Amino acid sequence: MSNPRRVTANFKFNGKWLGKSLKKYLQSLTYTDVASGQSDQLDIVMQNIEMDWLGKKYPKKGDRVDGKITFVNWDGIRDRKLDCGAFVLDSIKFSGGPLTASFGCLASPIDSDFNARERTKTYKDVTIEEIAQGIADRYDLKLKCSGADIRIDTIEQSQKTDSAFLQDLCDTYGLALKVYKKSIVIYDQTEMEEKKPVKELTRESFIDDGWEYEDALVGVYTGARISYKPAEGGDEISVYVGQKAEDAKDARVLHINETADSVADAYRKAAVAVNKSNQEATRLSGDIWPDPKICAGVTVEVSGLGHADGKYFVDKCVTEVGGSKARQSVEMHKCYERLACEPEPEEGAKG
Repeated sequence: MSNPRRVTANFKFNGKWLGKSLKKYLQSLTYTDVASGQSDQLDIVMQNIEMDWLGKKYPKKGDRVDGKITFVNWDGIRDRKLDCGAFVLDSIKFSGGPLTASFGCLASPIDSDFNARERTKTYKDVTIEEIAQGIADRYDLKLKCSGADIRIDTIEQSQKTDSAFLQDLCDTYGLALKVYKKSIVIYDQTEMEEKKPVKELTRESFIDDGWEYEDALVGVYTGARISYKPAEGGDEISVYVGQKAEDAKDARVLHINETADSVADAYRKAAVAVNKSNQEATRLSGDIWPDPKICAGVTVEVSGLGHADGKYFVDKCVTEVGGSKARQSVEMHKCYERLACEPEPEEGAKG
C-alpha cells in the first residue's frame, strides 16, 4: 500500500498547539521566509462558519504564534519538518460570505518599541556586534552574529527606531539581518553564498514551466571610487576599489560621496555598495515543487536553462499549505565574484 506525499501545518497561540482541531478550521497557511531586510511573515486563513473565531477562540493582537510545516513521507523514509519560528499576531480580519478569519503574523517584535520608538544616540569606538547586543538586550532577544566584529569610530542613531538603525548599519557594512525565533541574526552573506548548494533545480523543477529570468546591465559595476573628508580635517581623501583598472575600456565605476572613519572603512563601504548593486543584476524566480531543504539564505544550483544556469542565493521563499497540498515560490539572485571588503596591504589613498 502506497504512502503518498502530503503536507500538514500546525501552529499555536500563546503556547497552545491547535493540533487535530486545526483540520476543522485551516484553509491555508502561508510562510514567507526572507533572507534579510524584511520580517518573516505567517499568514493564516481559517473557516469561521460557526463564528468560533469571533467568539471563544478570538485571539488578541500581540499574541505569540508559532508555526510548523511537516512534509510527510517526503523522501519515502521519514517526515521533514520546517520550523517557521515565532511570530507576533499583528492583524486580525474577518469576513462573511463565506465566513473566514485571517491572521497576519510578523517575526519582528512589533509588540515592543523595536519598530516604533525613535531614538537618538551616539556610539563611539564600538563594533557592530556590540551595538546589536545592546539592542537585543533591550528587547530580551538573543543575538546570533557572524562577521559583525567590524569596529566603528563614531556613528549616530538620529531619530531612528532600533530596527531601522540596525538594518541601515548592516546594509552599510555588507551584513544581512533578520529576526527569527526571538533572535536577532546577523551574518555575512558572502560566506553564505560560498556554501555548497542544498539542491539542484532544473527546468522540470518549476511547476508548469513557471519561471522568470532577468539579466540587466544597468546597475552593474566593476568598481567604485569613494571620496570623503577625514574627521580630523585636511584634504579630501579618495579611494578606489575594483576588479579591474579604473581607466580600463570596459570599466563601469560607481562614484560615492560618503563619510568614513579611515581608508579601510571607506574601502569597505565602496565594496559593499558595488556588491549590493551587482547583486540585483541577475535574478531568477518562479514556482517550484516544494522542498523543505529550500529556504531563504541557502544556495541552489540551476541547470537546464542555458545562460541562466549557475549558482543562486535564495533571497525569499514563500511556502503555502492548503489542505494536504503545498506550493513554493522562490526569488533568487545569481552568485557572482564579490569585491573583497578588506583592502590589500599595499592599498592606499590619494588626495
